[in-house]
Amino acid sequence: MAEKDQKPTPRRLREARKEGQVVRSQEVTSAVVFVGMTSALALGGAWLFENFYQLFNMAMAAVALHRPGSHMAASYSAALHAWLSMGLAIMLLCGVLGVAGAFAQVGGLIAWSRIRPDLKHLNPGEGLKRMFSLRNLISLAKTSAKTLCLALLLFVAVRGMLQAPLDAGYLEPMQILALTARLIMTILGWAAVVFAVFAALDYVHEQAEFTKKQRMSIEDVRREYKETEGDPRVAARRRTLAREALFNAMEDRVRAASVILYSPQHAIALWYIGAGTLPRVILRGEGEVAVRMREQAERNLVPTLANTGLTEKIFEQVPLDRYIDRTLFREVAELLQWAQGDRP
Repeated sequence: MAEKDQKPTPRRLREARKEGQVVRSQEVTSAVVFVGMTSALALGGAWLFENFYQLFNMAMAAVALHRPGSHMAASYSAALHAWLSMGLAIMLLCGVLGVAGAFAQVGGLIAWSRIRPDLKHLNPGEGLKRMFSLRNLISLAKTSAKTLCLALLLFVAVRGMLQAPLDAGYLEPMQILALTARLIMTILGWAAVVFAVFAALDYVHEQAEFTKKQRMSIEDVRREYKETEGDPRVAARRRTLAREALFNAMEDRVRAASVILYSPQHAIALWYIGAGTLPRVILRGEGEVAVRMREQAERNLVPTLANTGLTEKIFEQVPLDRYIDRTLFREVAELLQWAQGDRP
């Protein structure tokens, strides 16, 4: 079996994408959801606190009444409304963030082949292979490392923030509430950093694994080239015919030119009608095209002149089928005067 050591071609990547094989990291989606929820909590914490405060006041008011039964229905209704509002807002935000995290990685991709039922998934042997595969072991190692980092972070944050209050020995209720809120936001903030770091590392890993999986052998590359470009000999023949057609069309312009200027790399064909007009660049070429222009000019008795400086100026400044700049006219006029006297 040939070794697959070639990078995947754009066509191979397009076909893989159609089949739903793309670079996708679950850690990135989790990080987007967690960071988004943490940011929302930091911005909307006052709204959550107000809802909890109202629930607490309703509960305390019902307890203080001698006959709380008459107020229980209203209290239950208000509590249910508050809990539903908070729950729906949180679930909606989680859903939006999850979709955004997935969309940022794969775009609007819908691969029906990935959701089509496959009997292989019901095979216990295949399931055991997947369970103890290297990919799952690496995933387990990443999850364990992230859990360890989060546990260490929790320990350090709680120990650092509770040390001073414990030393003081007493806190007011509002101080306890403020300390708890600050502790929660500190833990969530650092946890968001941990999620983001692990998401970046996991995405790099998934990208490397995807590229490795899509590698091609030399035979695969040749087969793909043959499928897209056809037989190499036929493709070479097409290029030859296209080049000949270009040169045939080029010869008509060379014959119409007043003079051909050339340098070691470039050639310019100038066409000049007469007084009251500016010379016009009707053909320009470099490399092999420039050589063919000179050959055709000699064959058709069109004056040619080597002038590296002027040729390079015109090639850089004047596009095809454009008149030369007036600043170059004096130099060009002398050459055209010579060419008109030299042309038979």
